[in-house]
Amino acid sequence: MEVSYNLRYQKSSFSNKVLLDKEGEVIVYAKGFRLKGKGAADKGELINFSEIKEFYYRDSKIFFITFSKEKYVLLEASTLFDQLLLDLYKARNEFLIDALFMKRGRLKAEFEGDFQRLSKFGKMINKGHAKLKLFEKSLVVAPENQDAFAIHYDFVNFHEFDDMEYVLKVVMDDGLTILFSKLGNDFEFFQEKMTEMLGGMYEGLVNNVLKEVFPEFHAETLLKLAYKMKGGKAVCLKDIQKMDKELAVAVDGYIFENEDFVSKTKMLRELVDEYGVFYGIAQDRAVKDNFIKWVMFAIPEKNVVAFSILPRWEQGGSVDVDSAKVQAFDTFFFKIIMEKGTPAEKVEDKIREIDQALVTLDFVKDPCYMDKRELRHSPYQYAIRKLPFLRILRKSYIGKVSAVDEKEWKKQVKDIFRSAELK
Repeated sequence: MEVSYNLRYQKSSFSNKVLLDKEGEVIVYAKGFRLKGKGAADKGELINFSEIKEFYYRDSKIFFITFSKEKYVLLEASTLFDQLLLDLYKARNEFLIDALFMKRGRLKAEFEGDFQRLSKFGKMINKGHAKLKLFEKSLVVAPENQDAFAIHYDFVNFHEFDDMEYVLKVVMDDGLTILFSKLGNDFEFFQEKMTEMLGGMYEGLVNNVLKEVFPEFHAETLLKLAYKMKGGKAVCLKDIQKMDKELAVAVDGYIFENEDFVSKTKMLRELVDEYGVFYGIAQDRAVKDNFIKWVMFAIPEKNVVAFSILPRWEQGGSVDVDSAKVQAFDTFFFKIIMEKGTPAEKVEDKIREIDQALVTLDFVKDPCYMDKRELRHSPYQYAIRKLPFLRILRKSYIGKVSAVDEKEWKKQVKDIFRSAELK
């Protein structure tokens, strides 16, 4: 994609001091655009979408602010303003879809329709007309003149098709509600494909993961677990016990099959009951025929939530204990941040943040805690700046415990507990 428009543009400092005011053109590329003044000698300025913190329009003007706090205004595009806006958002949204990990699986179908997005309090966030890109594990909504966003099926709490009003209502785990309408003659096909995608997630987890790990359990029992453990999300031990007590014992034994890990984490397990320990199992996207398993401890009394991703487990194989001691017992601790109330009241939000970060980023741990300078050239650079749950999680990071020696491991945990104490 490469299109250009004649216009005027301004560049200002963070204090609104005008640094540049030129007549020229904007050239829109796939990953950014160039602002160029008149004359062959003017090479212009290239701005990548990855540099833009805020992007909006008002009164035939387009505004954007970079992460380095420079402000730009595009104006006087005349009758071509609407088309310029469409082209900029089309290119920017393609960038956002990749940079914020909205695509999940293969593209299955595309539709067009209207959307409304409401907060958990029922307040309108935004609405408009958009292209709806239906992937195997996510629905990407790309509006004509607004930022794209995605619905990850793993975090869908409830969905309902209204066949009388031709509306789909989706409620997310965090209470966000999205309504889709005006799909015209495509509504029934849209309904069919969405139902197929949402149903296929549970079947895939059961057939490709849970049946391999727990072959002795009936598919119906495993389907209940799959519904809660979509994408590898962590499930509370108490919830698994409600499904099937024997399954709960099996899951617990599978997660804690390494004696060294059991011994080290005993001090954490003694601080939680069945409501405070969570287990997750997922297919490993990075290594064929491998599974990811992980555990999370929610300890509001210590003002922390911690997680550990355990050694990879191969189908038909076993854990490499020596490797596990060196690599797989890293445990990451996060403070429960709150403006008011108690840690116990906010612990659910912290659990959700960890779930969203790990599942969305395919269980890559680095973006959850690593310094942004170390991630400067990684594919997570923009995500750590723009994904709200990831930003909050990173801000709450206290430390990592990874000592091979058990005494040192426990000492590090105690140090973290002291750091997390409410002042």
